[in-house]
Amino acid sequence: MKNQSSYISNFKYYFKYCVTIILIFIFSALTADLFFEKYIIFSSDTSGAYKLNRIINETHNEEIPIFGSSRAQGSYIPNILGNHYFNYGIDGIGANIWMFFLEQELEKKKSSKIILNFDLNGFFNSYGDLSSYIPNYKFSKNLILKENSLKFNIPGIRYFGFYEFYLKSYINVRTNFTKLNQNGGSFEKNILEPKTFEDLIKKRNLNPEEFVQSENLAKKMMKLISSTERKIFIIVAPYHYSYLNNFKNIEIANNYLNELNKENNVEVIDLRNCLSNDDMFFNTTHLNYEGAKSFSNIVKSSIKDYN
Repeated sequence: MKNQSSYISNFKYYFKYCVTIILIFIFSALTADLFFEKYIIFSSDTSGAYKLNRIINETHNEEIPIFGSSRAQGSYIPNILGNHYFNYGIDGIGANIWMFFLEQELEKKKSSKIILNFDLNGFFNSYGDLSSYIPNYKFSKNLILKENSLKFNIPGIRYFGFYEFYLKSYINVRTNFTKLNQNGGSFEKNILEPKTFEDLIKKRNLNPEEFVQSENLAKKMMKLISSTERKIFIIVAPYHYSYLNNFKNIEIANNYLNELNKENNVEVIDLRNCLSNDDMFFNTTHLNYEGAKSFSNIVKSSIKDYN
């Protein structure tokens, strides 16, 4: 009887010990998760994770958002455009993602105008880097269906396999001397050597772009536009002439922009040709900082004309 009582007593002790260890581990994992999220992942307003969190969880009543891909991120300088501008452009995303941002914005009770940078290659699906979606996986999982994982739902382990990426991004933002970051925008300060840019032009000549059509995304776009009275400026940021000269079906892109411009609350501002000097471009589709400054001043004047 004494041995049995001792066995039960030991079992209770080890059980409590194990439960305590498990609870400490869970608490530590959750604390580390929240700390890492706040001070590493969300510490840079140029990261996709920060921008997705901002559009989902925050409302800035006077904010004028700029949506689009990396071409938006590297072209629109908020401080030149004026007060309250924030650049939500994200590297590598397609229409499926910037349309999600537009949808989230239109659910907010705001009256400020919206800037949407329109890429001439149209409606392709691309979510960019998976790391942008994990912190707000509950709201963004439908955007990354092929990458869904149960672990992304579990605080404390959801960032396993991504810690190194987030840390590298955190360090790069703080030690990168080739870029200027401002209110979500990230601008290349380097100017390429003429020979390097000539090589990019040759490569572009061999890889012409075309407008990609998507009936579903086009219908969704029109539905979002018609759901609001807010002013939406759809702007085509500059391309290098080599990109435009080799475009396969530019008339289809032009026709679509003309259709958008018929909407009462839409103004299409086509600035694809507004810059021509090679030293304004980082490559054939993206501006450098000098180009972004010139372009942002043009955008500021163009928008003012419609007020």
